Amino acid sequence: MMKANITTQLDGRIGSIGIDRPEKRNALDAAMFAALADALQQTQSDMRVHCVLLHGTADSFCAGHDTAAFKTLWPQPADGVVRRCIRAFSEQTKPLLAAVNGPAVGFGATMLLHADWVVAGESAMFRFSFADLGIVPEAGATALLARRVGDLTARDWLLSGRAIAADEALLHGFVSRLVPDANVRDAANEYAMCLAAKPPGALQATRRLLLEGATSSTREAIENELAHLNTFIPALTSTSTAHG
Repeated sequence: MMKANITTQLDGRIGSIGIDRPEKRNALDAAMFAALADALQQTQSDMRVHCVLLHGTADSFCAGHDTAAFKTLWPQPADGVVRRCIRAFSEQTKPLLAAVNGPAVGFGATMLLHADWVVAGESAMFRFSFADLGIVPEAGATALLARRVGDLTARDWLLSGRAIAADEALLHGFVSRLVPDANVRDAANEYAMCLAAKPPGALQATRRLLLEGATSSTREAIENELAHLNTFIPALTSTSTAHG
């Protein structure tokens, strides 16, 4: 199914979301931001979906904002489509995977900070080009990028706006795996199938604990984990007893 150049597909327990506007390197206009937010919310509410896979086209992941739409998109009101799309990424409860071919620029790069696993093709390129446009990053990049790649690397990437090759992105932990361009979708699907086979409640709780743990003390993390285990383990034992 396609809506405003955003495709959605259910493949078993995997909800795939595609950005499909190759003539503009998958740059996002207002309608696409809205459709992407809808797709993320749809996969979150669909009980059949255990994990979400985000991808672009064969030659480009996403060039970020369509700059021709800046006048109609900004400033963003409280219910603006860009704000709603960012919130949909940040509030996604299910594991989010990304398959990246070609350039991932601006919002195309910052959205990846909300992914749990990113596979990139060897020709992939990442760029946080906000400073060159005279603006600041979005999607929580000023908080999330340093957690992923380290403080000095985040400062370099955000302030310089330079192109980051796939091997550098892998070296600093911005992407999880590097494969030949032709194998990106296969690698992403293989990993998605692995996650989709696991109990969804455990995946979502672990993901939530990881997000909370980024700003929690060790003691708080321990208590949060114990609270979840107190819920999960009795349920498991009662199930096994009933089956026994």
